[in-house]
Amino acid sequence: MTAVSPQRVAFDAARVLVTAAGSDLCWWMSGEVGRCLGPGFEARLLETRLRLQREDAYYKEAGYWRVVLEEVLHDRPELVEGLYSVINPLLA
Repeated sequence: MTAVSPQRVAFDAARVLVTAAGSDLCWWMSGEVGRCLGPGFEARLLETRLRLQREDAYYKEAGYWRVVLEEVLHDRPELVEGLYSVINPLLA
């Protein structure tokens, strides 16, 4: 795999996760996020889905996820490749 910046992965992953949370991909993506980052992140993505259903919060949620993912990937750089492999096929 080509080396990717953790910050870039966090930015792209935030967009992909929030888009997936608002679609039929949510259940699949929440499982993948749980597998890659831990079950707490699976629950967080489902919470994002609920917020998106109640309000127009795409940008707020994307910003939240970008910050959270940057922190996680900074603290645990070994997770970058796994998260990238999940989001890469969905990047448009």
